[in-house]
Amino acid sequence: MSRFKSMLKFSGPALLGALWLTAASAQPAPADAPVRPGMQLVGETVADRPSAFYRFETHRLDSADGKRRYRIQIAVPKQAAPKGGSPVLYMLDGNAALATLTDADLQRISTGIAPVLVAVGYDVPTRNDVVSRAYDYTPPVFENGKQLPNPVVRGHEGGGADLFLEFIRTQVKPLVRRTAAVDSAKEYLWGHSYGGLFTLHVLFTQPDAFARYIAGDPSAWWNDGVLVREWRQFQPERAAGKRVAILVGTKPREPGRPTPIPATPGANGQAVDQRAAVREMADGLHGAGAQATYEAFPQFGHGEMLRASLERALDVAVAP
Repeated sequence: MSRFKSMLKFSGPALLGALWLTAASAQPAPADAPVRPGMQLVGETVADRPSAFYRFETHRLDSADGKRRYRIQIAVPKQAAPKGGSPVLYMLDGNAALATLTDADLQRISTGIAPVLVAVGYDVPTRNDVVSRAYDYTPPVFENGKQLPNPVVRGHEGGGADLFLEFIRTQVKPLVRRTAAVDSAKEYLWGHSYGGLFTLHVLFTQPDAFARYIAGDPSAWWNDGVLVREWRQFQPERAAGKRVAILVGTKPREPGRPTPIPATPGANGQAVDQRAAVREMADGLHGAGAQATYEAFPQFGHGEMLRASLERALDVAVAP
């Protein structure tokens, strides 16, 4: 009996330790961290369901350097194309765009001359490939006519916008023209956030690349306002006659949440108000003969503007 008590005396602490470890391991795991923007799984989209109005094709293409793989999903109207071809809307962030589109959208834009829709996305299961997107959608930086090393912003290399535009021009557009009867004079570009930045960069550097431009909440703050500097070096008369829509969400952020739009130093060292800067772009373009508009959405924040600006892009694509 004494021997048994002795064994219990010496094994007690070890036994308690084992019980504590067992209890600790049985505690519920901490809740998963919030999914980062752009990393949400897409799941089924309108491209995966039968449609009475459109047929979808999916193509996969690689970048010239082999570092990025794209998924190009083309929606072709089932109605006959008009003489001269259909208008075509190129949608950046193609995965997210398709996740946003609804069957009702497809029906609505099919009541008139239905546009061909081209979702330019990445071959990933998520809404975005954030590393590739950061590179493709952001402009190179020049100083005194010489290109500087690619900038790194928020941990991601940028500066690939001109290469990405060349990819669209030489690979995506020919693919679309082989797939559907389109009017090359009615090619429109839509992008949101970084995609809006890319859209305006293309307008300010190669304005004839597209006929119409729709920019939702463009990230004009990127890399200390490179886009603002491009605008102020641009001759707005080069965009005369083009339709340009700049759409900005102005919903106040919740108290305590940091703003996603850092201040941008201006030429005099003073911070540039991003919304004022893009409004200046719209006003300047309009004054130079473009059909340019600026529209604020006080009911929507930055993320919500993806859907709101895409709706406007669909309206632009079906407008005469």
